[in-house]
Amino acid sequence: MKSVVRFFCLSALVVFFSVGATAQDFPKRPVKIVVPFPPGGVVDITGRLLAQELTKQLGQPVVVENKAGAGGTIGANMVAKSTPDGYTLLLGGAATHAFAPWIYKTLPYDPVKDFAPITQLTNGPLALCVLDTSNIKTLQDMVSLLKKESSKINYGSNGIGTFPHLSVELLSNALSVKPLHVPYPGGAQALNGLLSGEVQFTQNHIPVIQGQAKSGRLRVLATTGESRSKVFPDAPTLKESGLDIVVSAWFGLFAPAGTPQPIIEQLYKATVVATESPALRERIILQGDELTVEGPIKLGAFQTVELQKWKSTIQNAGIKAN
Repeated sequence: MKSVVRFFCLSALVVFFSVGATAQDFPKRPVKIVVPFPPGGVVDITGRLLAQELTKQLGQPVVVENKAGAGGTIGANMVAKSTPDGYTLLLGGAATHAFAPWIYKTLPYDPVKDFAPITQLTNGPLALCVLDTSNIKTLQDMVSLLKKESSKINYGSNGIGTFPHLSVELLSNALSVKPLHVPYPGGAQALNGLLSGEVQFTQNHIPVIQGQAKSGRLRVLATTGESRSKVFPDAPTLKESGLDIVVSAWFGLFAPAGTPQPIIEQLYKATVVATESPALRERIILQGDELTVEGPIKLGAFQTVELQKWKSTIQNAGIKAN
């Protein structure tokens, strides 16, 4: 019996010291951040800015690999199945970790059990926009119109199951209205649909509408964050206008489940220092996002809330991808 106990004690010590050594030596080689969306977009730019600064903090190259497809779930699944050693990370967000379980009938990964959260990185409110020539001058005008004749009002989104789609579904549920959804292949097409008059409004990512709004062609009626957008400080939030709605397109760093906690903490602390870079902060703000670097516990708790919020919204709308 004593020999059995001694064996297990020795085994536990071996595991403890091997994990400690792994964490102490980390990283010995390049670290990869998988961006589950195409190159050139806001998420890709954010990932590359972070990789550049993390390289300085970790003392090893941090590289970005784009693995796009299926709403980000292909890249997320790749990371979920990777070795949990801290060398393969995911820049994931609501699409991969809050929408996907309710949109996809079969998902090859569990967004909670298969990942170890490191930290949220950014959150970006959306902007509710109409043409500057529209008779809708205020958020109150929009709410009144939707309540009177929502079935005659249409809006453009970046596709089924995207933030610009689901955020309006959330708004529609709150107002008990049902405007007509017109899905486009992406943000540029949704913006063109609004500018051409094909649709009457869009609630879209700030980087998508910012140029046209600043030029005066679009009117921003409201933004969807917890507080007013730094890009459009004169626009009220939905929340301050009396609607209990907060929507932000968030992204965070995740590692595969089982990654040693000391490595998670090291990556979190490196991200805190990396995001103090003035160049990174300026670019994030310019694209309409805000930095939210609060660690693994807060990201895990936030994800739990997001999963429940979007479950009811997606199920009420009957959205399914497969």
